[in-house]
Amino acid sequence: MAPRRFEYRLVQSQEGRVTFVNGHWAGRVPIEEASRSTKPFESCLSVVDWLQTEGQQGWELVSATVEAAGGQNLTRLYLKRELG
Repeated sequence: MAPRRFEYRLVQSQEGRVTFVNGHWAGRVPIEEASRSTKPFESCLSVVDWLQTEGQQGWELVSATVEAAGGQNLTRLYLKRELG
């Protein structure tokens, strides 16, 4: 029996929105445009909506961490999905 194999995602969220997935900007507008906005995370999906979508694609949330960063909380979500 072959060992089970997985792929992983590291997700960063700020202000209740998914901002980066595996180090790549997750907003619907380019990061340069978002960074000029007074609400830079507005183009990013809410964490709940993002997790619902990813869960339907087989992704499972396995861990989460929260740390203070620049006066706000930075949440990291760790997800995995079985390959094959």
